Amino acid sequence: MKIGFVSPYPDVQSFGLRTLSACLKKEGHDVTMVFLLSEFWDKYEDTALDETVELLKDCDLIGLSVMSNFWDNSVQITERLKKSIDAPIIWGGTHPTIRPEECIERGGADIVCIGEGEDTIVELAKRMQNGDDYRLLEGIAIKGDGRIVVNKPPPLIIDLDRVPFQDYDLETHFVLDNNTITKMTLDLLKKHSQGGYVTMPTRGCPFGCTFCVNDTLNKMYADQPIIRKRSMGNVLEELKEIKKNLPYVDNIYFDDDSFILIKTEEIEEFCNGYKEHVDLPLSVTGITPATLRRDKLAPLVDAGVAFIRMGLQSGSESIKEEYKRNYSNKKVESAAAIINEFKDKIGPPQYDIILDNPWETDENLEETLMFLTKLPSPYRMGFYSLTFYPETELYDKARKDGIIKDGFENDLNDVYRKYYNGCEKTYLNRVFFLLNASMGTMSTRTMSLLLNKTLRKLKLGMVLYAILSIKYMMPLRLISEAIKDARKGKLFRIKRWFVRKIPMLRPMKGTL
Repeated sequence: MKIGFVSPYPDVQSFGLRTLSACLKKEGHDVTMVFLLSEFWDKYEDTALDETVELLKDCDLIGLSVMSNFWDNSVQITERLKKSIDAPIIWGGTHPTIRPEECIERGGADIVCIGEGEDTIVELAKRMQNGDDYRLLEGIAIKGDGRIVVNKPPPLIIDLDRVPFQDYDLETHFVLDNNTITKMTLDLLKKHSQGGYVTMPTRGCPFGCTFCVNDTLNKMYADQPIIRKRSMGNVLEELKEIKKNLPYVDNIYFDDDSFILIKTEEIEEFCNGYKEHVDLPLSVTGITPATLRRDKLAPLVDAGVAFIRMGLQSGSESIKEEYKRNYSNKKVESAAAIINEFKDKIGPPQYDIILDNPWETDENLEETLMFLTKLPSPYRMGFYSLTFYPETELYDKARKDGIIKDGFENDLNDVYRKYYNGCEKTYLNRVFFLLNASMGTMSTRTMSLLLNKTLRKLKLGMVLYAILSIKYMMPLRLISEAIKDARKGKLFRIKRWFVRKIPMLRPMKGTL
């Protein structure tokens, strides 16, 4: 069979689609993959969609990976494909798994893949090729006889070592570059991946955060082992292949939730092999204050870990309780102290913070800001505007409290079209960004002045903010670079820099 895959995301990593493609190719199917790179809210030009249709016109099945926040992009692609191609279109990913009926009724999908798709897509292709009935296939939803049939999800894959490595076959991959569909090359891979390679040594998350869909997925598989891991030998084999076949790769990124949970002995086994055979900077995510241990971090740092991302979400104990983040600020301080022990060997860690929580008071936010100044610097922060993803606990709470209204159109406008990095322009949010610009070096005393209500009423808080912005957001290094650019006549670079920085100095809504 000829199968096409389309990714609507802003990069070329697409771990899920690349893995599905590898599974299908292993069974002898021809797979073409198109990376229709798009930033949030960006619509595709007709020419890009026409070129995609031309590439996939002979396919027997076309699949899309769909995230909630890329709903519009996925619908636009689906509608254009269906105008010219008769092949059924299957949607997969977290959103289709959670809301399969919606994806068929509203999104235009002919079939929806539910849960992990490796075994499902192979069996679907087999039945389609043989002309067999696939309507009752485990792991799909499909419309038939005027109604949508949602079959049960397939069992979770326990032996992850049997899953083939991601498909990076340049001959069958295409990418949207400079508004045209172009055959993938090593240079284009490097350009759109920033030299990185993403993989997942584990699958599953043991936590039940109220803002995350993982809790909903865990309930779907309540009778199965949620946390699964590949053997360290399998992970190392993949990375050795990548280093050999993708010479542009200069950093490795573990994008899973549970790597830090595997046994210390296994981490040490991995680190020994990684130093010997891979020896590239490594980034590790999925770390929480509750899971970080020194005996696990030390060998990772020795092996080349250059970046750590840890989810804090809030410094307010009551807000953490609402998120079901079961660790105290003392635990956060302990975890940050462990990371700080290695500050001379790794880059500044990233601490993730959730903003724009409608139940969070100014006092909660101020508590978080004051707490953050107590953590050892340097560090960076990743900010996420709270998004009520479908079927999460906070989504249900927002519905109940009238923050979001019932109905698809309301979900479309208030959830799917919400940019998760687009934080509200309030004074306190601005202070968070200022603290980030200081890389955590701002003193507790200075933060107290920024938060002082009397100074804010007198507009002196904003004056202090403007002064600190000059210090932290316009560092001398960048000014020096601007002077060098001016001497070289590269004035456009200076203009672009000021366009980014000046908005940070403008008043924002909220109480000053």
